[in-house]
Amino acid sequence: MVKAVAYTHIWIALGAFGAAFATVLSHGLPLEDWGAYTWSGLLGIGAATGCIYTLQRGIKLHKNPAAVPFERRTFLERWKKALAWGWGIAAAGWTISSASEWSAFLALVWDHPIVFMTMALLALGYASNPLTGGRGWRGVPHLKWPAIALAWGLATGWLPLQFLTGAEGLNGWTALQSIAAQTLFVAGITLPFDVRDLPVDPAGLRTVPQQINTRFTLVLAVTLVVMSMAGFWTLDGTPARALAGAFALAGVFLAHRNREEWIFSLWLDGSLILQGVLAFLLA
Repeated sequence: MVKAVAYTHIWIALGAFGAAFATVLSHGLPLEDWGAYTWSGLLGIGAATGCIYTLQRGIKLHKNPAAVPFERRTFLERWKKALAWGWGIAAAGWTISSASEWSAFLALVWDHPIVFMTMALLALGYASNPLTGGRGWRGVPHLKWPAIALAWGLATGWLPLQFLTGAEGLNGWTALQSIAAQTLFVAGITLPFDVRDLPVDPAGLRTVPQQINTRFTLVLAVTLVVMSMAGFWTLDGTPARALAGAFALAGVFLAHRNREEWIFSLWLDGSLILQGVLAFLLA
């Protein structure tokens, strides 16, 4: 199950779609009023996430295979070409099916170049980029989990709101709150991965558990998730995302005691999918 959905990056792509779906549903128009632009945008976030994770894992496998957990490394070495083809076809399919909305997408990028450049730098430069000597943001001390969290905060907290033209709260303070809440949520569920990766991360990476200890990492992760739950409760008209935060909180505690891969790849990442499921059920 873990290999089928997590190692293929299908699960994390669904997580991006689910989180983006929840953001739109929590801030915008009723589901029945969504148009092709909204649906194409959200599906694009999911497809782009699958492609980017496949690219980043491939770079990491090539440049630093020892930093990839053994089971995942074995899977990627066997299926890396199939994954590249699969996600390439998915990206091509989305591009073709969304052709009618491309002028609107390009206009969105043109209107917000700094935000899109920031997302691109964070997402595409995570495993390797020339700005950090080829190491990538994950290889720079203190930047591993903040880079992930901010990229997700922008991609699933800000970008989805732009697909509801005319909806209340697309910009300004509400958008900043949406980015902050989602960034805190992803930061909280990402920190346990640093604990999991202690055996493979180089000492110079200086992640939170490397610098302090696993107990402090647990406390920090719990604090971040609780803060995100408070943000979701304030922003949303339903308790959907706050309840997903409670599910994530349970996963953080479970991951502290049990390092099995399904807890990280299915439970914690699955809390992003749950945001979308609960937002739909409680809308």
